[in-house]
Amino acid sequence: MAVYSTRYRYIFFANPQAASKAIAKTLEESLEGQPMPAREIRVNGELVVKKHHATWQQLQDFDLMTRAQLDALFKFTSVRNPYDLLVSRYFKRKGRFVDAPDKYRWAQDNPRIKASMQAAQELPFPEWLAGQLQRHREKDKTVKGPLEYLDHADYVIRFEALQAGFDEVLKRLGIAEAIPIVSENVTVERAQGSAKRHYTEFYDDASRALVSRVYAPIIERFGYSFG
Repeated sequence: MAVYSTRYRYIFFANPQAASKAIAKTLEESLEGQPMPAREIRVNGELVVKKHHATWQQLQDFDLMTRAQLDALFKFTSVRNPYDLLVSRYFKRKGRFVDAPDKYRWAQDNPRIKASMQAAQELPFPEWLAGQLQRHREKDKTVKGPLEYLDHADYVIRFEALQAGFDEVLKRLGIAEAIPIVSENVTVERAQGSAKRHYTEFYDDASRALVSRVYAPIIERFGYSFG
């Protein structure tokens, strides 16, 4: 879904694994946020619009909102350093998606994610990552998915400065009240004792080079680096 408000005239596009669930929950609890769509959309049994991750284009393609309606709203999303994001993806598919199958039934029912989960049980991060990005590597392609959220945003919150970015959104919406972002969907699997392991610990030279190529549009656009 996206989250929108007619009163505050905003729409938030939930870019996966960039604190999108925490932001969405905060909007719903504090700023009259409504889900769009309210449930996933299937056509002939095929999932065509995800409940949590609807894009700017999908809302129009499936007659959920018009271009004019979208243009009238303040559009924002979030972004995360790809090097960091991919480590969290690995640990979620290695841990919670497997340990709590009923809670993450959507992951169990997705053949591609299910295969990724199985691979994460067997492989260290660099080898798992090479398999996940094999198609991009072989065809020398870069990722397109995150751009579906980023390309149509008036403002992008950085995961690395989450509250500061959300504060800027509030400012642009004319909201003076301080609203803290709720804690939601944190990747606890990366913890070692009481400390969270830094993503750089999981990479070797080959996996680092692979991400730098495949995620180049996002890394370059937002000035991300490794370290």
